[in-house]
Amino acid sequence: MNQDDNVLQRTFRRSRVFLPVIHPVSKKTALDSIQTAVQSGVDGIFLINQGMSYDQVLEFIPEVQRLYEDLWIGVNILGPEPEEVVDLVADLPVGGIWSDNADIDEQSELQPAGERFQQARQRTGWAGLYFGGVAFKYQRHVADTLLPDAAKNARPWMDVITSSGPGTGYAASVEKAKALRSGAGTHPLALASGVSPENVAKFLPYVDAYLVASEIETEKYSGVLVPDRTKLLAERIHQWDLNKSEPAGADDALPRA
Repeated sequence: MNQDDNVLQRTFRRSRVFLPVIHPVSKKTALDSIQTAVQSGVDGIFLINQGMSYDQVLEFIPEVQRLYEDLWIGVNILGPEPEEVVDLVADLPVGGIWSDNADIDEQSELQPAGERFQQARQRTGWAGLYFGGVAFKYQRHVADTLLPDAAKNARPWMDVITSSGPGTGYAASVEKAKALRSGAGTHPLALASGVSPENVAKFLPYVDAYLVASEIETEKYSGVLVPDRTKLLAERIHQWDLNKSEPAGADDALPRA
């Protein structure tokens, strides 16, 4: 990848991107939440196999695409290795693959997992965005002092370096976002877990994309997006493009339900 080419901005035509994560506990619930997301002005969605099996999620994607022809659809398929997911989605309208663990070694020049994913891309011709998990929740711990190295080593192997807080619903620290940004340089950086309308402003100077579920659901893993919170978070993320010097504040936050 050309390190000077911000593929995230080229894809979404904005510098800060909001991609809600849909837990498809049922097809109806998922479709209702996708409608909420679209009406809230999001940039796309991720579907995750929590609620449906990954086979069911893959079968569901064409139906979503038929209903929302212009909607960017990504997947977080838990279980298979990232390079295996490429084979699963190669013939589907999938714009992004998110893996919780891209298996980047922050202390080595050799990155066999990155090589395997790159080979899968070349073999299948899949041309979407790879959101690779680096220092991600529930994965191998990366020392704080090595976060810049982890981000730097990840840059050649993924389109969007993707990290998180310590657990579902728990936000990363601003210090972690800063450390990752220092290693990522201008390379796209995404954050999952715990991002909310109340705290997103402090991440906007450092993080390009936001993968959000629990903070805009009625409750964790419910799969039901709260319209007001979803719309408010979209507005605050997109406000960065309108006024980079003053990201939206948190004084008028809305409750989940």
